[in-house]
Amino acid sequence: MISKMVSIVACVICLVGLVAAQREAPKEVRSKLFKKALADNPDVRECVEKEEGGARAAEENMSVEEVDLNRDGVSEYDVELSGPCVCGMVNCTIYVYRQTPNGYEQILEDAAGFGLQLLKTSTRGYTDLRVDARDSAAAEIQTIYKFDGNRYREARSLLVNKQTGESKPSSRRVQFKRGASSTTVQGRVSLELSDTWIIGARAGQVITVQLTSPRKVRFMLMTSRTTESLADNTQSWTGTLPETGDYLLLVDTDAKAAPYSMTITIK
Repeated sequence: MISKMVSIVACVICLVGLVAAQREAPKEVRSKLFKKALADNPDVRECVEKEEGGARAAEENMSVEEVDLNRDGVSEYDVELSGPCVCGMVNCTIYVYRQTPNGYEQILEDAAGFGLQLLKTSTRGYTDLRVDARDSAAAEIQTIYKFDGNRYREARSLLVNKQTGESKPSSRRVQFKRGASSTTVQGRVSLELSDTWIIGARAGQVITVQLTSPRKVRFMLMTSRTTESLADNTQSWTGTLPETGDYLLLVDTDAKAAPYSMTITIK
């Protein structure tokens, strides 16, 4: 009970510090950052222009917070748009911009979640960031971003059971030994925590995936770029890959906990 109370107090202190470190940006800055965000993300711009209210409504609903990430007295900006063009069911796209002699520069992209959290640690002079995103009703993804000298890069991403705190990497890359066309990976999934494997392959290659488990475990295979589903709710599949790049193998189950072994062959 005491440790739980200490954790709660620590969390409150953390949130108070976060609120104190962020404040709403002036109107003229909001307008410039809105235009810059749309210019940097043409797909979002095209979508916004087709939505009811268009760009004006999108700008009104945008959140822009000032944050001094490198403690130099000059603000960086946490830019969060809302609406169907940048949000899924829950998670919304998050951008971070900084000021340069040539205008505003995007230093965080491809992040999506409930909002930006500033951590107490820093890398290369910039505060480390965390974004929490909903994965399912029972689990969320917690992603840490660190500054590499030019922009923020993903450093670690965990899939976390919200009830128990159990966690695992949100994704892992399949590795093939030199000269080998086949490899076997093993894992353990539950109703709350699935597995995501990343496979790099070329268009025209033939992939075979064979999964075995003492319980009902299945996988889905999809492209990472277009999210086209190639196989779903199965334990065995062979097919020709349509594009060059990364593919996602999502393994899940309805069981409380289930181990599995999965052999992947690419020729």
